[in-house]
Amino acid sequence: MSHASRYFLLAACLLAGSAWAVPTPFMGVADAQEDFALHRPVTGSPICKPGEEALKAVNGLIASKTQDKFCSLQKPSWLQIDLQSERTLHGFTLKHAGAGGEPTAMNTRAFTIQTSLDGKQWTTVVSVLHNTSNVSRHPITSTRARHVRLNVTQPTQTADPATRIYEFEAW
Repeated sequence: MSHASRYFLLAACLLAGSAWAVPTPFMGVADAQEDFALHRPVTGSPICKPGEEALKAVNGLIASKTQDKFCSLQKPSWLQIDLQSERTLHGFTLKHAGAGGEPTAMNTRAFTIQTSLDGKQWTTVVSVLHNTSNVSRHPITSTRARHVRLNVTQPTQTADPATRIYEFEAW
C-alpha cells in the first residue's frame, strides 16, 4: 500500500469515527516508548561545574548548553541509574552534545551501556567505538534490569576531556 493510500485510509477512519487504531510506523513516526530512566535516581562521575549534575541526564529536558546536561571531566566517566523496579528493557537513546546545540565534535565517541538486576553484577549490552551522531539509538535484545550504567571511554571526537550527556533514556 502506498503512503498516499495509507494517509487516505487513516483520514477516512478518523472522519468516520472508527474505533480501531492505525499503527504509525509506516508514516515515519517512531513508536511511543516509556522512558524508564526519566526522573529516576542517578549518580555519576565528578561534574565539570555546579549545575551539570548527573540528574540532568534524566530530567527529560534539553533547554540549553548549561542547564540540562550532565558534564564530567573524569575519564573514563560514568552514569548509573536506578530504575527503582525491575523492568524489561528493549534499548537506549543517548542525546549527546550536538543534541543540546553544542558542536558535534563534542559528541560522545566511545562508550558502553550495562544492565544489572542487583547493581553489583553487570552485563554489557551496548558497545560503541565510533559514534558521531547527536542522538544515538541502541536497540537490544529484551533484557530484565533494575539498574543501567553508561561508561564513557572517549568523551568527544577530539582531545576534549569533557563528557556531555543531555539525556540518557532507557526503554
